[in-house]
Amino acid sequence: MKLNRKNILLPSPPERGRGVRPPGVEGLGVRPLGLWLLFALCALTAQAQVKPDTITINFQLSSTARGETATVVYPDFMTFETFTLHPATDSEGRWSVKIPAYRPLHIQLWDDNKIQGVVWGVLNLYCRPGTEADILLDDVGDRCVFTGENAEVHNAQIAYPLKVENFHGHMFDMPMQRAAQTIRSIHERNLHRIDTLRTAHPDLPRGYIEMLYALADYGFGIDMTQNVFGHFTEQIEEILSQGLTTLPSEMLDLLSEAESRELLHPQGMIPADATTYFRDVINLEMMKQIGFVGFEVDDEGDIGLEILTRVYPITLIDSLDVSDEVRELMKTFYYLDKCGDGMMTAQREAFLRRALNAHSYEMLTGYLENKTERFSAPTEEEITAIAEAPLDSLTDGQEIFRKLVQPYRGRVVYIDVWGTWCGPCREEMEHLPALHEALADLPVTYIYLANNSPEELWRKSAVHYGLNGTDCVNLRLPGSQQQAVENHLNVHGYPTYILAASDGTIARSDAPRPSQPDFVRQAVLRALGRE
Repeated sequence: MKLNRKNILLPSPPERGRGVRPPGVEGLGVRPLGLWLLFALCALTAQAQVKPDTITINFQLSSTARGETATVVYPDFMTFETFTLHPATDSEGRWSVKIPAYRPLHIQLWDDNKIQGVVWGVLNLYCRPGTEADILLDDVGDRCVFTGENAEVHNAQIAYPLKVENFHGHMFDMPMQRAAQTIRSIHERNLHRIDTLRTAHPDLPRGYIEMLYALADYGFGIDMTQNVFGHFTEQIEEILSQGLTTLPSEMLDLLSEAESRELLHPQGMIPADATTYFRDVINLEMMKQIGFVGFEVDDEGDIGLEILTRVYPITLIDSLDVSDEVRELMKTFYYLDKCGDGMMTAQREAFLRRALNAHSYEMLTGYLENKTERFSAPTEEEITAIAEAPLDSLTDGQEIFRKLVQPYRGRVVYIDVWGTWCGPCREEMEHLPALHEALADLPVTYIYLANNSPEELWRKSAVHYGLNGTDCVNLRLPGSQQQAVENHLNVHGYPTYILAASDGTIARSDAPRPSQPDFVRQAVLRALGRE
């Protein structure tokens, strides 16, 4: 086959530094927190659609200190994003969060402020929909105790902590085979440490041991797969110059080694890295089976469906040695990745009905329909009505949101949902001067929505951080209106950043943070249609 370079369909190389861990966490791939701030799935209302249940986490700090923040990280299995909450303790030292869930979730929880005298690191919670996890962090008695369902597993982590080592992010520092040997050594070391712990404490809950093995195997799988994929993207010019049209044999051997066991048991999945793993495995499997030389796709017709069914056949997923649960997740993710969340055409609908089981199909279509309905552009009649209505007369979250962005049609609106009580919010605001400078030549308006913030402190913060400057709108809505607009936008953590396009629709529900001005600029240019 003669190589036609424009037909070589190679995905983007993995981002260097992807999979950054919070301090004290090893083997738990978590993306930078600013990327994962908004929960994209909302409750489905149609009777025929599958509705998510709720996982509730209740927290109590013994000292009843007010304002201590924690970080709660949880996955959305539909969009394959990981969302982050920053709850803060109230005057009684408590906070509570509710997390929508279709399936049992792996939830990570750790302390942001490092309460003196207590080192509890990351807690890995495995919770089923409809259950609660009650946590007592006794900073006086220096202990952390769980009660309720799954308490045995959670308390075992506190009593017998074991960190799972990882290699993630270092494979580019060494040749592929040397990196592979390092990954094997780390995996063997992890398994030995788990075996030693199990032998020393035979009464440990089975669920805790299974969790540790799952994390160790999962870390091995994603590290080895990214090792192959990362080095492939770096060596593609050399591979092409040799006339090869499929993966070199040494890469195939390492890929087979990584896929030799069930690596994505749902309890061991961390979707921040599962997205990377799914993308890499599917593309590597395609290169292994049919080569990495793609096919031309006509400019006319349903290109998304063509990519899904012909260029990268979704049937490749059926050939992988994974569980049915993981296979469904991969197919659902792959549709969103290759076809986007645009209209559900008759052809796509027919294909997806065949490719997905009923449960996954209903979740996917419900998600797409709900997102389209919630974030659609207002009609001219709605724009006129909203413009004439006083803000304080509105109670519907969508109407309030449209009222806020309506005066700035034609401009991109960068929305910052924050609170004076929120440490991460204030830290990000230190970067606002650099952000405004990076976007100075673009038509951008900044709207700051303060959640539950005392008026005097809110006013002082506005002066300190320059929230009343040119092109800035600094708002402190009544509590009921703030809650309504946050519910409409599915705000579950602070700070949350959102980009509204020039027509008033949502361009990014997970916009980059002010500390990432270059990424914000790229997102704004994309919303303006300039990229």
